[in-house]
Amino acid sequence: MRTGLLTALIALLVVSSGCVGLITGETVAFEAEPASVDDAALETTGYDEARDEAQTLTRNVSVVGQERTVRITNHVAEYNRSVDLGPLGELEFARLILLSTPGATVAGQSLNPLASQSNRQLVERLIQRTERVSDVQAEGNRTVQILGEDRTVSEFTGTSDVQGQEIDIRLHVASFEHEGDVVVAVAVHPERIDERDRVDTLLGAIQHPSS
Repeated sequence: MRTGLLTALIALLVVSSGCVGLITGETVAFEAEPASVDDAALETTGYDEARDEAQTLTRNVSVVGQERTVRITNHVAEYNRSVDLGPLGELEFARLILLSTPGATVAGQSLNPLASQSNRQLVERLIQRTERVSDVQAEGNRTVQILGEDRTVSEFTGTSDVQGQEIDIRLHVASFEHEGDVVVAVAVHPERIDERDRVDTLLGAIQHPSS
């Protein structure tokens, strides 16, 4: 999913006549600030950090017949909790993934396609890039205060292939702009488990930039 979104971002950067670096031949770099969940919320919910990493994509693009370089750096954090999946036993299948991606603002306008996409559109992008999630249905929205503002969190149900077995899942998705970046939060867990309170606690404890 992340590579496809970054490729779309680069395509928009290429056609932007306001990006001076692309015109002059300099390498144009955009980097997001990391997003994370504070330790107190992790302890309360029983989630553990699984990864926290920067991912940089560099591409040479053609602008007015000349080769130019664009470098974009995302930050990805993931948090997991082990849950009972019945016949499959205990697996780390309750997850929260945080993606912070640069807004890449040029001439006052964000060039990042995520900045204008709805939660539904984000989920559709996710489905297109994985064969393990299917039959996704929208279940409604709620409001959670994240980083000092009320944010829309959308819920979806679907199925996922886990070790060859179909598991009913629930997804919680939020996306918003903050401090020049686009922050995307995606939580997933088995449908049979009521995880909403834990998810809301995690979302409410998002830090950006990370302290």
